[in-house]
Amino acid sequence: MSTATIAPFDAPNRKTIAQGHPTDWQSPQPKDRYDLVVIGGGPAGLTAAITAVKAGHTVAMVERNLMGGTCVNFGCTPSKSLIRAARAVYQARDGEKFGYTLGAAPQVNFASVMTRVREMRAFSGSFDAVSVAAGAGIDVFLGDAHFVSSDAIAVEGQTLRFKKAVIASGSKPAVPSLPGLDTAHYLTNETVFELSKLPQRLVCIGAGTINCELAQAFRRLGSEVDLICSGERLLIAEPVEASEVITRQLQAEGVRLHLNAKATSVDSEQQRLILSNGMELAYDVILIATGRTVNVDGMGLEVAGVKFNASGVETNDYLQTTNPTVYAAGDVALPEKYTHAAFATAKLAVANAIDGAEKRVSELIIPHCTYTDPEVAHVGLTPQTAAERGIAIDTYRLELGQVERAMIDGEADGFIALYTQKGIIVGATFVAAHAGESLPILTLAIMQKMTPADLASVIYCYPTQVEAIQRVAALAS
Repeated sequence: MSTATIAPFDAPNRKTIAQGHPTDWQSPQPKDRYDLVVIGGGPAGLTAAITAVKAGHTVAMVERNLMGGTCVNFGCTPSKSLIRAARAVYQARDGEKFGYTLGAAPQVNFASVMTRVREMRAFSGSFDAVSVAAGAGIDVFLGDAHFVSSDAIAVEGQTLRFKKAVIASGSKPAVPSLPGLDTAHYLTNETVFELSKLPQRLVCIGAGTINCELAQAFRRLGSEVDLICSGERLLIAEPVEASEVITRQLQAEGVRLHLNAKATSVDSEQQRLILSNGMELAYDVILIATGRTVNVDGMGLEVAGVKFNASGVETNDYLQTTNPTVYAAGDVALPEKYTHAAFATAKLAVANAIDGAEKRVSELIIPHCTYTDPEVAHVGLTPQTAAERGIAIDTYRLELGQVERAMIDGEADGFIALYTQKGIIVGATFVAAHAGESLPILTLAIMQKMTPADLASVIYCYPTQVEAIQRVAALAS
């Protein structure tokens, strides 16, 4: 049977493996034909399988690595655990504005920090364990799945025939072709949480969500951090104003930013990264987050008549592939590679595949959040995307410095912006300490085609930072 490993082989990681890919797992005897076969046991795969089995269907699911997928094991859970530890250290150093000092700088025991990160991963993984899925009535098979016909896949010598299938194989880090990189010590989101020793010099290649979050976290924990951005600004997918707030914050904390610069080669012997502008950056560890690539290799998609390209599996607006009996969900089919998008599209794919619901993925309103400090939360149109589509929108903005709770908390560097079209809310950006927690009301406002007056009429607790939404909505009314 296939195996899964993660380093170091400490107690939390042993627990994670025992839950997510137990070495003694015995695959069940396959049924003659399943109502649904799911490839992938991450957020999309688990959601699809559980949704179908709860509706009374026979379901098989195949996972080749760890149940829970990237989110639980290499993404959301461990990264947010690391970010929380880093924020605690940062706040301990930042007491003067509240009238206290702790004397000497906090002493960070990085090994203990990472042990807790891996403990949180094991805790989160317990909800997605193989035994939990099997206990729900799903036939779980561990190993590599590949199509052997248009209505069957093979895994570890067994054949699973299906009426419908969902491909939910996810994505992995894209590693650039860089001379010298193959002999250098580089990490991705799949390996960075293996660290037990704080890197003194960390160089981050890429300035999107992952590296902005982790650059800030490692700097707060004591690393010297260089962040390389090939473009003119960080977080290029976000509104310019949001990028500016995060740029100011990272620079204030001592992260060295290199904008309009590209890594051209690595001198692994001297541990130096060479940039396109001629600079050489010394490093102990290189962290790469330059995009994602989908997991489709070796799956035999051609045999099943499923078309795919570098961006992923080709689907229509119902998440149906070029094989009418096969659907796809999550990272492997979407540009929005978020866990919550995987949840939503998995449910949609199952509803369409099994129930003929004809739900459209284009009708989903998918928010997202970058968990820097402050957080950058967004949903719907941005001024940039509206301009690209030729859509005229109005923008209403309020600075957090005008919100009492933000000032009280010492977290006033941020803003809320509402974007409306003909008086209807079509987008919003919220940059604040816990902006992601407030995003659902903004997402609901777009889903329900609310006006700013509708949003302003909601009663908000006082004093809260989320009051910023009510106040900017009142300005727009």
